[in-house]
Amino acid sequence: ENILLIDFGQSFRGPQPPEGYHPATAPHYQPPESRFDGRINMSSDIWALACTIFQIRAGFPLFESFFGTDDDVLKEMVATLGKLPETWWHLFENRHLWFDEDGNPKPQELQETLVLVEKTSIKQKLVGIGSQDVPPENGTDGPMIERTGTRLGDIEIELLGDLLGKMLRYRPEDRISIREVASHPWFSL
Repeated sequence: ENILLIDFGQSFRGPQPPEGYHPATAPHYQPPESRFDGRINMSSDIWALACTIFQIRAGFPLFESFFGTDDDVLKEMVATLGKLPETWWHLFENRHLWFDEDGNPKPQELQETLVLVEKTSIKQKLVGIGSQDVPPENGTDGPMIERTGTRLGDIEIELLGDLLGKMLRYRPEDRISIREVASHPWFSL
């Protein structure tokens, strides 16, 4: 197949962005260090790559942003990955609408919002792939798309869950390197 990569408008060479750089990453791919500290590095790309891998494999974003706000994405992150590190947790000003101070979703009747939050995990989201597929109107999405309702097998769920879990650690220094990503067993399936 032919692959075309586009949109390098925010690319730069080296470990640090140029002076005056402001990340313009789509909210559901934006790592927490960019969102809270306005900084990025190579580990930020690992986070964005994990979100991309999930979306390619699942057909929908890992962190759905129903209304597209930062808070929508943050509540999805916390519901999936757990409480943010303390310094960032306190910067998530509207956390009280959905979570207690330990980062657990409040009971639904106490959540002060239309879109409720439920605790989930990367693995739960992987298990759910294909369960809510809607068949295409014309009967097919083409040869590159899996058939409607295709579910991941247990081995892929375990391996992809392991890979994404290591790539989506909140602290950039805790994420795996690109070499570790490339050598992960999921890519050998």
